[in-house]
Order: sequence, then structure tokens, then C-alpha cells
Amino acid sequence: MLLFFIYPLLLFFVVNAFDRNSFFIIIISAFSLSLYFFVLGKKLHVFKNQFLLFFLYNLLLRFFVIGSTPHFSDDVYRYLFDAKILLNGQFPYEFTPTEWMDFHTNADNELNWLYSNMNSSHYYSVYPLFLLLFFMIGSILNSFLHSMFLGVQIVFVFVDLVNLSLIRRFYPKESMEFYWIYFANPIILIEGISQMHPEILLVPWILILLQTNNNWKQGIVLSILTQLKFNTLIFVFGYIKEKRKILTILVGILFSCFLWKLTVFSNLESQGSKGIGLFFHSFRFAGLLEPFLYLILNQLGHAYLSGFVSLCICGFLFIYLIFHQNFRYFPVEKKLFVLYFCFLLWSPVIHPWYWILFILLGVVNRIRLIWQSFLVLLTFLSYLIYVSENYFYVYWVLSFFVIGLYGIKEIDYFRKTTNQRASENSLSEDTW
Repeated sequence: MLLFFIYPLLLFFVVNAFDRNSFFIIIISAFSLSLYFFVLGKKLHVFKNQFLLFFLYNLLLRFFVIGSTPHFSDDVYRYLFDAKILLNGQFPYEFTPTEWMDFHTNADNELNWLYSNMNSSHYYSVYPLFLLLFFMIGSILNSFLHSMFLGVQIVFVFVDLVNLSLIRRFYPKESMEFYWIYFANPIILIEGISQMHPEILLVPWILILLQTNNNWKQGIVLSILTQLKFNTLIFVFGYIKEKRKILTILVGILFSCFLWKLTVFSNLESQGSKGIGLFFHSFRFAGLLEPFLYLILNQLGHAYLSGFVSLCICGFLFIYLIFHQNFRYFPVEKKLFVLYFCFLLWSPVIHPWYWILFILLGVVNRIRLIWQSFLVLLTFLSYLIYVSENYFYVYWVLSFFVIGLYGIKEIDYFRKTTNQRASENSLSEDTW
């Protein structure tokens, strides 16, 4: 039982003392978080199947990770900067922050502070309007609480409580370990809530999407998802092969594209050069397979094309999947999981918080605790790249080893699935 009391203190230490430039702190954080998460997941009998007590404990964990200044990334400063501009009655898509500040030399101290701390001041905003709405609400709360971040963190805790409630409602007869993997996951608690990365906001819509069979509701939810995060567009590939869904999916995506054109892509040329176009470039936090292309193209003098080529290959893979007979018979949660897994492998940009949706889809696909614990380890070890880019190669090898072992199981599942009946049997005889 003592370990359950230590865990929130460990989370508190990590969110407040983490230094992404310290080799020692990163190693200690990565191994202690993953180990505690796994060990406690095997000792859930202490709750004696009292779900209310279990829920309250996980609520307590969330209170231990809020109130801190984000140390893991600088993204929240840009979210809040864009939200403040919207609250001032202006669009954040017309100018870069640097241009906006040049035009508004009398900007208040809060905007000046956010501007000085962001890492994207020379780039156009790539964040959809619906996403920024949550940060606008958080900014209003911040002003009442006289805090820079607590209001946003409270909004994220509220959304995540909705997530917990939906998981319980949609999967009411699961084991405590099933719930633990999402409820107490350090990636969810730290990257999602403490550091305020928006993947947490996607979770309720993913859960609703998995549960509804109504074509129009699916189209609406997919449209909402793409207005929170562009990369959720990949989930469309899990539905478009079904003819009766094509119309609703098309309407939803066209509506989303219309909103994008009015907001993020109002200046398409600027977005391509100093905005969303940067996603096609290779970054330190890259998928596992894109760096191979980077090494090859770098020798040819065209390294800048690696991200574009990688995403094109990923797109062709998606097209192959939707026409593959076995993939058609996968349960929808399995389809989305495979699509997102392929995206994480090929994407030129994979930040640690991108794994939040992978965790959720892994939970509903009954991926075992041991694999989810390895994922926690890999996620936090990825911050070693900030210490030295040489660690990228060590992290790369370790990732291939861990995810490669899982990939063998995934490929075997895909190979054995030959019809709908086999797919259902395979999932029910779960060996993850």
C-alpha cells in the first residue's frame, strides 16, 4: 500500500523538477515512472474491487500534477498566445507572433511574456479554432485565479474526468488493470494534463466514435476530431471503404476543410512556408522509419524531402489497407489502432505526447500492461535527445527492439485474420 502513497509524490517531483537537459533526471524519471506504473498495476487488489475508491485515488493523482509550470515543451505558450489574441477580438492566423507584436507595441505584459517564452514566434498558427476555444476558457480562468497555467490545467482535468467516466460507461465490466492503464498512466497525467498537450481533448471524441454506429454521428465526430488535431484525418481511412458511410464522411470532411480555409489556411502560401508545411520536414522527434529516408536523401542532397516522402508512403499504405480484405473485417477499434500505429512509424514529427491516443486505442484493444509500461519508458527516454542528439541513435535502437516485438504480434494478428468470424474470435481470445 505504501507504493500507492509514493506514486503521487513521484509524479509531483517529476512535473516540478524535470529538466529535459539533465541526463540524470531524465533517466531517473523514465525508469521510476514506468516501474511504478507497472508494479502498482499488478497490486490493484488493495482496492478490493471498490471502483469509487479506485476512481478517487486517480482523481488525487491529477491534483498532484496541476499547478506547475510546464518544463517538458514550450507549446502551451503558443496556445495561450493565440487564445489571448482571439479574446482580444482578432484572428491569430493573419500574422506570425513576431509580426503581430511589431504591429501592437503596446501589448500587455502577459502577451509579452508568452511571446518571449514561445519557440514558434516566426511561424503562422497551425492550431484549429475549436482547439483554441479550450485555451480561451482556460485563459479566462487564469485571470480569475491569478495564474498563468492553473486555469488551463483545470479545464484539462475536467475533460479528462469526462474521459474516465466514458471509459467506465462504455467498458463497465473490465478489470481494474484495464482502467489503470489509462487512469494512472504517467503519459496521460504528465504530458496530457500537467503539460496541457491537446491530445487529452481528443479522447472523448475517439471513445464516442468507437461506440456509435450511426453514419451521420460518425461523420460529425470525425469532423470535430479534425478541428482539434489535423492528424486525426487518418481515421477517415477506417470508414471510407464502407459505401454507406462515404456520403456522411465526405460531408463531414468537406465541412472541416471549409473551416480550415476560413481559419488556419486563410493564407495558404504562408502556411506552406512558415506553418503547417514544417510538419513535412524531419525533426529530432521523428517516427521510427522516416529517419531511414532522411539518411538516404541526405546523401543525395535532398534531405528536406524526407518528411514528404515518408508521409506519401504512409498514405499509400493506408490506401492499401482499406482495399485489403482482412482489414475490412477488423473491428473498428482495431482499424483505428493500426492506422495510428502506422502514422507513428512513418511520421516526420512524433512528439512524446502523440502516444496519448496510442495508449487509449491500446486500452480498448486490450494491449497488456507490460507493453504499455515499456511505452512509458520509451516516451520519457526520448527527452534524452535534448541532452545530446547522439542519444537519438540509442533511443532509436531501443524503440525498434520494444516496438518491433509488439509489431511481430500485430503482423501475426493481421496474417491470421481472414474473415469477420476469425477476427472476432482472435480478439476475444486475446493474447496481448
